[in-house]
Amino acid sequence: MKGHYKNILCVMTDTHKQDNLVAQAMHIAKSHQAKLTLVLALESLPPNARMVMESFSYLDSERSMGSAANDWLEERVKEWSATYPMKGVVKVGHPFADVITKVQEDKHDLVVKTSEAGHGSSLFGTDDMHLLRKCPCPVWVINAHRSEQYKSVVAALDLNYHYPKHEIATRKKLNLDILRHAVQVSLLEFAQLHIVHVFDAVPENILRGGFISVDEDSMESDLATIHTERDEELDRLLTEVESELETGVIDYLSPQRHLVRGYPRREIAATAHSLDADVVVMGTVARLGVPGFIMGGTAEETIQQLNCAVLGVKPAGFVSPIQPKK
Repeated sequence: MKGHYKNILCVMTDTHKQDNLVAQAMHIAKSHQAKLTLVLALESLPPNARMVMESFSYLDSERSMGSAANDWLEERVKEWSATYPMKGVVKVGHPFADVITKVQEDKHDLVVKTSEAGHGSSLFGTDDMHLLRKCPCPVWVINAHRSEQYKSVVAALDLNYHYPKHEIATRKKLNLDILRHAVQVSLLEFAQLHIVHVFDAVPENILRGGFISVDEDSMESDLATIHTERDEELDRLLTEVESELETGVIDYLSPQRHLVRGYPRREIAATAHSLDADVVVMGTVARLGVPGFIMGGTAEETIQQLNCAVLGVKPAGFVSPIQPKK
């Protein structure tokens, strides 16, 4: 079942205060009886370093940095392995690309890392966004400032299937996978599962711009129809997930439904905030059916508004634009 992990990669980008991250990775790995690998992914020396150092000095500095990193990681892996078995590896180069390459080479099915502060008030940094866009396996980016046990898990679903026919099956499968991952996280954390879908009959920006006139009664009727359609689809998804689990699991989780009218780019994050979400499980690719398609506007804007962890899930058939060198 998707959401049950077998081969986890925990990503560290420096040596500062990594205990909480590794503890979370061990927590997940132990629950799933998964293999755990730690990767210390470091930036190589900047290109201008070669210009200001003699060649042999530059190369010696690179080797020295890698050697020191290996020594540090080897010592910490011995310490952490007393709690759960793991192995470690150091990569010096381009961190997000090195992580994606390792995922593909070693067939990891989950990446766990701590968020890096982005621009302004954003919790997520450049490498976080690169991984959420381009890593072929699910990426769980943890909020370093909220290390307590999760209490609220949000599955953000797009139940709108009014798209080209070739996309609909992929969208339905992605919703199922998001729900499967969210169920597993809720069980892992003994947390309340919330399922969020945001819908509207006519995009607000079109109404506000006065581009079209809408009969209010007709619009309310359309919204009621959409609500029923999405609620029935959610019933179907839950029934399918329930059939894959032991009897009584869905009843135990008692997922709370939130079918919200509004603008998805704003209301998904707003609803997550109102539910005090500890993690949002969501798809991170926009238009589907295109291998390697980069994250779309709704996912991108939603993530930048969140102050909690994100577990990003790709659709079946996704092909990373970063491929291992042959």
